[in-house]
Amino acid sequence: MIFLIIILSVLITAALVGLFIAYYIVFFSPHRNADEIEIEPFLDDMKMFNKIKDKAKEMSKIPCERVGTVVYDGVKLSGRYYHNSDDAPLCICFHGYRGSAVFDFGVMGMLLRDEGYNVLLVDQRAHFRSGGHTISYGIRERRDVLSWVEYANKTFGSDTPIYLFGISMGATTVVMASGLDLPDNVRLICADCPFSSPRDVIYYVTKRWHKLPNFLWLAIRVSALVYGHLILRRDITAANAVKNTDKPILLIHGEADCFVPKEMSEEIRLANPECVERYTFPKAVHGVSYFYDSKRYIAILRDFIKRKG
Repeated sequence: MIFLIIILSVLITAALVGLFIAYYIVFFSPHRNADEIEIEPFLDDMKMFNKIKDKAKEMSKIPCERVGTVVYDGVKLSGRYYHNSDDAPLCICFHGYRGSAVFDFGVMGMLLRDEGYNVLLVDQRAHFRSGGHTISYGIRERRDVLSWVEYANKTFGSDTPIYLFGISMGATTVVMASGLDLPDNVRLICADCPFSSPRDVIYYVTKRWHKLPNFLWLAIRVSALVYGHLILRRDITAANAVKNTDKPILLIHGEADCFVPKEMSEEIRLANPECVERYTFPKAVHGVSYFYDSKRYIAILRDFIKRKG
């Protein structure tokens, strides 16, 4: 009997440890009080990674106003606001998984400022100066978009045109927000390399890149339930979110993206081809299509905003 109790205790302990490991690997964000520039390399091409890092350093040195809002579940979020002019549209930008606002939008943030827009770079929940510790792959973050839009309307007026931008998980965040009740002054959404489903991208990355065995995938699924997430539900997806939206959406994706397969953004486009436009960049890897053909990237962006903004 004692032996059986010991065996059961060991099994229960191992299960709890497995759940914690699964949660830590997939859902926990360690970026608390960390350096927003010192992001873990996500590219094999260190020359390109360092180029992005240099742009992030430049962006971090530009004077900005630190702003914040409290979202629907009480979490305090932080952002950097860059003012250009009182009558300019506002671009609200959402970074990717375990990324940072100035790193992911070092290039795009300066480009948008140069184009004459006011820019708000958001620290997503569980990242840097924003509260929370758990990343939900766009599920909770999509509702944070609503809170930031409400903040913008109260601060700058509800007649201010708002453009939503996102990259990687941030791209999915803004695309999923398109399925919510966004106000009319949210004119358009630009999403670089979004995934179509939190469930699918978690499965893809953990199997392809981390090569986790099936029992750990099971642990990830159970940990999502234990920690109260809706992440692995099949119906809460970016593809489903766009089906009933009337917001113009621009999708950009690198054809050599190995983190978020380009087929995922095509799935989003096919869900509502009347509202969603999609452009791919040959040979471009995850989130860096701009660097493969900056002239085409800027031309696509300018044309989309001119037509839809």
